[in-house]
Amino acid sequence: MFSSFKQQGSQWQQMYARRQSAGPLQRLLAWLILGLMLLAGAAILVFMLLLSWILIPILLFRHRAKIKAWQQHQQAGAGSAGQSSEQPRSVIEGEVLRKRED
Repeated sequence: MFSSFKQQGSQWQQMYARRQSAGPLQRLLAWLILGLMLLAGAAILVFMLLLSWILIPILLFRHRAKIKAWQQHQQAGAGSAGQSSEQPRSVIEGEVLRKRED
């Protein structure tokens, strides 16, 4: 059992020694590929950051406009309902736990 571990260990050592004997051109190519991958990742990151800076204010403006329209609709509905007939309003019941003295 231990001999198989020793064999496996020696095989890994031989494989590592073969990989270390790679030529300078192979190492240069590996570093260039790694550098290009890092640059591509950084470019994608910057693009996504700029896209979020552009889209977040637009989406916030749309969201605020929808909320404003919904509030106006609610006020218009409450105003017309109050004039025509008294409808029961929903009541939220609760308990005050702490009151701030500001």
